[in-house]
Amino acid sequence: VCDGMDSCLNDGLNDADDDGICDGVDSCLNDAENDSDGDLLCTIVDSCPQDALNDADSDALCADVDECAHDTENDWDSDDTCADNDPCPHDAANDFDSDGICGDVDSCAEDPSNDADSDEICFPDDICEYDAEHDADSDEICGDVDSCPYDAGNDIDSDAVCQNVDSCHLDAWNDADSDTICGNLDVCSLDAENDVDGDGICGDVDSCEYDSLNDVDSDTICGDEDSCATDALNDADGDGICDSADSCLGDGLNDADGDGICDGADSCLGDALNDGDGDGVCDGVDSCMGDALNDADADGICDGVDSCLSDSLNDSDGDGICDGVDSCLGDALNDADGDGICDGVDSCLSDSLNDADDDGVCDGIDSCLGDSLNDADGDGVCDGVDSCINDASNDVDNDGICDGMDSCLGDPLNDDDDDGVCDGVDSCMGDALNDADGDGVCDGVDSCLSDSLNDADDDGICDGV
Repeated sequence: VCDGMDSCLNDGLNDADDDGICDGVDSCLNDAENDSDGDLLCTIVDSCPQDALNDADSDALCADVDECAHDTENDWDSDDTCADNDPCPHDAANDFDSDGICGDVDSCAEDPSNDADSDEICFPDDICEYDAEHDADSDEICGDVDSCPYDAGNDIDSDAVCQNVDSCHLDAWNDADSDTICGNLDVCSLDAENDVDGDGICGDVDSCEYDSLNDVDSDTICGDEDSCATDALNDADGDGICDSADSCLGDGLNDADGDGICDGADSCLGDALNDGDGDGVCDGVDSCMGDALNDADADGICDGVDSCLSDSLNDSDGDGICDGVDSCLGDALNDADGDGICDGVDSCLSDSLNDADDDGVCDGIDSCLGDSLNDADGDGVCDGVDSCINDASNDVDNDGICDGMDSCLGDPLNDDDDDGVCDGVDSCMGDALNDADGDGVCDGVDSCLSDSLNDADDDGICDGV
């Protein structure tokens, strides 16, 4: 083909399948329809050239000839509804009983309740659809609506308790008195003790349930509670003794102390002896029985034996003097030395002078009477006349200086020249300078003072000069 007329220039094969696409750019060579269903498969190799999904349900039928292109079983139950749109693909009735369970898997395909009573019988074959026991009592009432499913008489005594559980099925009150005897057989259906007193009257209507004589004394108190069952007056004063036998009528206390006087008139209640001494105090509380004066001073001692009458303190110190006239109370020795000081506080017992100088030494044994200082230094001289107080040695050398302050003891001359050497041992008495140069010559008569050699050659000139 000349290039001027060649529609496929540079393409030696041109358009072999005559599909208007040069073979050089034709993706489906030799296929005039190319990929007619757009599934990227050329028609000559496409098993379903008009089915882009290429038999999506794999039933060997291409969609262009498959009435149920997405149903592999192709409307298995023949209800003209493909499985992809059929809620029950294997149930032509499509859940006949509308219980949400398809017929092919529904054990009770026509029973929307699906054997509600689980008796393995489906409706409509199950007469008692909700009663698994199928009218157990055979009263032609299904158990689900039968108020007494096990009682054919259906609560014959109308007590709302079915016979199968009713202990008294012919007694509407069901043994009202709880005596284990049903009312239809119980002579006293409301009396649990069934005429306990045997008077022929049931307890629920017997005014004296436990009294067979039924208040024989007509005091409105039944015999079982009447302490005086045959006494209409009973025990008016409440003393526990029936009036017909009560010696103290109207007296609840009676004669408790047995003294023959009813307590209502007994001035000494609980005291059989009453007031034997006539002092107005009952013997039971009389601390002085047989003593009419009792204990006038309230000292705990009856006046008949009280040595200190009208004295409540009596003789507390036992000195034979009643406390009311005892000048030394609490002191049995009193004031033996007659010094006006009771012995209990007398520092000088048996010493009427006591301690006149108040030196702590009783006058009877005080060697320094009238001297409160006594003999403090123990030198045998009372301090009042002692010239050397607090100096037991006093002035042995009689030099007028107490030994305690005498620098020259035993030397009555002392240190007359005041040279610090006592006169008794002073070789230069009356010479305060003594022998300063130690030449054996007192300075007062030494012609060569401060010259221990003096005038050895006796020339009238001291050797030192």
